Amino acid sequence: MRSLRNQLVLALCVLVSVVGVVQGISSYQLSRAGMSALLDLRLEQAATRLYSSGLADSLPTIAARGSQPEGDIVVTIWKEGVTSPYRSTEPSLALPRDAEPGFATRSVNGENWRIYTLREPSMVIQVAQRSRVRHELTEARSMNTLWPMIVLVPLVWIAVLLVVRRALRRLTSLGAQVQAIDPTHFKTLSTSGVPTEIRPFIASINMMIERLAQSIETERKFIADAAHELRTPITALQLQADNLQPHIAPGNRERFGELQSGITRSGRLIAQLLRLARADAALQPDTLTRVDVSKVVVEVVAEVLPIAMKRGIDIGAEEMTSAHVRANEADIGIALRNLVSNAIRYTPDGGKVDLSVHLRDSMVWIEVVDTGPGIDEALLPRVFDRFFRANTQTEGSGLGLSIVQAIVNRYDGMASLRNRDDGQTGIVASVGFIAVP
Repeated sequence: MRSLRNQLVLALCVLVSVVGVVQGISSYQLSRAGMSALLDLRLEQAATRLYSSGLADSLPTIAARGSQPEGDIVVTIWKEGVTSPYRSTEPSLALPRDAEPGFATRSVNGENWRIYTLREPSMVIQVAQRSRVRHELTEARSMNTLWPMIVLVPLVWIAVLLVVRRALRRLTSLGAQVQAIDPTHFKTLSTSGVPTEIRPFIASINMMIERLAQSIETERKFIADAAHELRTPITALQLQADNLQPHIAPGNRERFGELQSGITRSGRLIAQLLRLARADAALQPDTLTRVDVSKVVVEVVAEVLPIAMKRGIDIGAEEMTSAHVRANEADIGIALRNLVSNAIRYTPDGGKVDLSVHLRDSMVWIEVVDTGPGIDEALLPRVFDRFFRANTQTEGSGLGLSIVQAIVNRYDGMASLRNRDDGQTGIVASVGFIAVP
C-alpha cells in the first residue's frame, strides 16, 4: 500500500462504492415508496370510478367464493340500512364496514389488507388489496432499480484504475529517467506533460541534478588538474633518482630502491587518476569509431605477455567471436588492460588467465577468467568503488576497476565481477558493450 497508485485506486474505489451503496439504498427506498403510492392511487381511482360512473350496480350480486386470483383487488359495496354487502367480488372476505374514510391496513381472515374506504351518502365503497401482494410487487420493481448500480460500480472501478494508471504514467516515465542518471549522464527532467502539482517537485529534482553535476564536474576537474600538476614533479623526481643512482653508497642502495619504488607507485597512481578523469569526462561523439573488439584483445594480450611469461602464467584466448562496438578504441583498450592486469596481478605464478569474446543479447561480452584466490563474497559489491582494494597485501591503487566502470558507463554498457563456480578458485571479470554491425 506504499504505492501512490494503489492508494489512489483504493481510495477512489471505496468512495465510488460508498456513493453507489448510498445511491442504491436511496433508489430502492424511493422506488418502494413510489410503488406503494402508485398502488394506493390505483385503489383510490377504482373506488372513485365505481361511484362516479355508476359501475357499482354492475357488479355481481352473488359472486363465486374464491373466484378471484390473489393478485386482484377486492371490491365491497355497502348500502345504507343493509347489514350485508350490497355487492362484493369476494363475499368470503368480510371487510370492516366501520373503517375510517381513506386508507387503512387491517387484518382480515388472518391476512393483512390495504383498504381504501370511500363514504358517500348513499353507499360505502371499499377497495382492498392483499399486503403480501403489494409487498411482492414493490420488491420486484424496487430490486430492478439496483441492477444498474450493481453493474456500473465494477465498471467505474475499472475506469478508476485505467484513469489513475494513465495519470501516473508520466511519473513512471520520470522515474525511469531518474534511474538512468549516473555520473556520466546528467540530464534534467522534462516538465512537458507533467501535472501542475508535480512541477515544483520536478523543479527541485532538476536543481539537485544541476548541483550534483556541478559538484561531480568540480571533483573531476580537481582530479585532472591535480594529476597534471603532480605528474611534472614526480617525473622530475624520477629523473633525479635515476641520475643519482650511480652515486649511491652500497649501504644505502636498499633504502634508495624503496625510494624509487615509492616514486614509481606515485607515478602510477597519478597516471590512473588521469585515466579516471578522462573516463569520467563527457563523451565526444566525433571520437567514436567502429572498433574490432577481437583486435583490441590481441593487442592487450601482446602487451602483458612478457610479464605473464616471466611469472609462468599461461595467458591466451579461448573463444574469439568477431564483434564490433562503436566507441573510442583507447577506452576499450584501457578497460580491458585494467581487467587483464588485475588478473595477472592476483594470479599466482604458474597460473592461468583466459580471455574470450562472444555475443549475447545484442551485447559484445569480454570475459577475463583467472585462477587467483578469488574475492570474499561480502566484498564483491564494493569492488568497483574508488580506492577500494579487496586484497591489501597486493600492490595497487584501487582505481583500476573504477576506471573500467566509468568507461562502461560512458557507453551504456555493463560490468561485473564474480567468483568462479566451476570448482576452481578465481575471478570472472566481464564487460559488455552494445554491438554494432
